[in-house]
Amino acid sequence: MEEDIIDRLYFGRIVPWERQVGKPPEIEKCSDQVCEDVEYLQKRLDEVGKSVLERLLDNNSEVERFQLKESFKYGFRLGMQLAAAGLDSKD
Repeated sequence: MEEDIIDRLYFGRIVPWERQVGKPPEIEKCSDQVCEDVEYLQKRLDEVGKSVLERLLDNNSEVERFQLKESFKYGFRLGMQLAAAGLDSKD
């Protein structure tokens, strides 16, 4: 018998941010290019430039993390509203 989704959530068996989603080829290509560009810059920058690049990458990661979290929250709320509307149907 399948475990109840609420039980799975309570016991930490559902962890949305740990779920790895496959990367489409377009994203894989872009990600590879970013890595190549960062390596290129790291080889050519002085210590101050490397520090600025590292800060830029860290801040970009924080912005991305925040955006993902907010998108998840919006999607979750929208899904709950749709479920509630479906249950409230007057059909």
